[in-house]
Amino acid sequence: MTYNDAIKKLEEIVHRIENEEPDVDELSGMVKEGYELLMFCKKRLKATEEEVQEAFEKLKE
Repeated sequence: MTYNDAIKKLEEIVHRIENEEPDVDELSGMVKEGYELLMFCKKRLKATEEEVQEAFEKLKE
């Protein structure tokens, strides 16, 4: 999964929650999936930040 795929899936989940009024069981599943997607995105952003910082450090050498 790519970062963009995860963001699109998160947007779909938010849209469904806002517009479809899921029942409690569906909502629970959506929240869990959303949390996992958010953690994936957070890790990917952190890794990218570290890669960029490393690249800039190499440029300083």
